[in-house]
Amino acid sequence: MKSLIKQIPSFFKNIYVLGTLFFIVWLTIFDSNDILTQLALRKKEADLQQRKGYYQKKIKIIEADRKALFSNQDLLERIAREKYYMSAEGEDVYVIISASGD
Repeated sequence: MKSLIKQIPSFFKNIYVLGTLFFIVWLTIFDSNDILTQLALRKKEADLQQRKGYYQKKIKIIEADRKALFSNQDLLERIAREKYYMSAEGEDVYVIISASGD
């Protein structure tokens, strides 16, 4: 047993070196902010950034459609008739559903 202890370099017998090594191992493996957790969080952040870009593009498209819809009365009337089945006074709306379910 004493020969095994003599084979350990004196550098690793120093209490400060042992404390530093313990601290590094603790931070990399056992801590709540360890390396694996940080990598998972970075991956999740990249995914969320990608989704944010997608939704920002969708918002711009919807804002452009909204602006076009409120500036063009004919388009507003067409959308109201087709999508919401609205009609002018004295008109009847007939909804035809195809047999194939389209």
